[in-house]
Amino acid sequence: MTVLYYSHHLIFKLAKKKVAKEAKQYKWIKTEPEPRNITWKGSMPHNDEVQTPLDLFRMFITEDILSNIVDQTNLNAMRKKNLALKLSLEELCRFLGVQMLMSILKLPAIRMYWENGIRYSPVADTMSRDRFISLRSFFHICDDTLMIPKGEVGHDKLFKIRRLYDVFREYLKKIDPEEIQSIDEQMIPFKGTIGFRQYLKDKPHSWGVKVFTRAGISGIVYDIEIYTGKGAVEISELGQGTDVVLRLVENLPRFMNFKLFFDSFYTGIDLIHKLRVEYGIESSGTIRSNRMRGAVLDTDANMKKKGRGSVDFRFERHSEISVVKWYDNKPVHLASSYCAVTPIDKCQRWDGTTRKYVEVDRPRIVRDYNKSMGGVDLADMFLELYRTDICSKK
Repeated sequence: MTVLYYSHHLIFKLAKKKVAKEAKQYKWIKTEPEPRNITWKGSMPHNDEVQTPLDLFRMFITEDILSNIVDQTNLNAMRKKNLALKLSLEELCRFLGVQMLMSILKLPAIRMYWENGIRYSPVADTMSRDRFISLRSFFHICDDTLMIPKGEVGHDKLFKIRRLYDVFREYLKKIDPEEIQSIDEQMIPFKGTIGFRQYLKDKPHSWGVKVFTRAGISGIVYDIEIYTGKGAVEISELGQGTDVVLRLVENLPRFMNFKLFFDSFYTGIDLIHKLRVEYGIESSGTIRSNRMRGAVLDTDANMKKKGRGSVDFRFERHSEISVVKWYDNKPVHLASSYCAVTPIDKCQRWDGTTRKYVEVDRPRIVRDYNKSMGGVDLADMFLELYRTDICSKK
């Protein structure tokens, strides 16, 4: 027991020294950052040619992909039921079109699109009910015989969608990026059996497959990464959140002064510094109080006495990073490589005591974060408008 006690004591002292050493790398002072030129050096493309929805679809789902789906679906039907499905490329396109129409005009059950009285002609006249259900049942993207079994070296949890997933990501990266972008999680709703299903209580769909997403303020998605569970990707000493951000921005043009926003899961002082120095990306985000790297700000009790809108801040000259603590209903910590407190504006907040809205001072870093962080949520909203809710039975 004595040896165990001193071992733990030694580990604790070494950990404290490591934290103290890390904290000494940053010297925080109470001042605002000096203005510098962070004008975006990129530009949005000007394409006068109007593209149809079909043109945009074909950018991502090429004829090679469709031909592969035809082959694998026919092969799957033969293996499972010894059935000659005889699916053609033209029929697959009709099938996908019907599936898209069902996401626009939603009915509780598939069979209702063909039932008398509520028959929906654009669907019912394109394909018979039984044929559509059969194609949904046998729809396949990959050759299962090539999959490395679970537990063996090289097993891929995304094998069944790997080819489509990789091609889709490559085409996302070819879209011309906009200046202001954010990184956040999305959820693909799913309650079936899968090894990497996640639960996020704050998402509209709590159960499903978690996807790390980089999207613009317009809601356009520029890159994604499906989370397949612990151990799937090696985590560096910088942490999982930092690793995810760096992988998702790898394709962004360097030193163009893109503005990137993320929440406290990702934000770290080292990440913000690395993005600015090595990638030329300005970033901001909410940050957890234990990641402040030695920055000491006013206490919660003092800020509560000062009232809503009170603010404290620090700046680190070497890294050119600012940290800000703003008190609203509760304290919020933020960090940024390009902005801090000024200029201060006013925002409307609900006062539970007076039962009315009151004006509260708001620092610039909070305004920019609130304005720019919603790109992934906007993409979620667009997806929800056209999501297919009816699950297939295998």
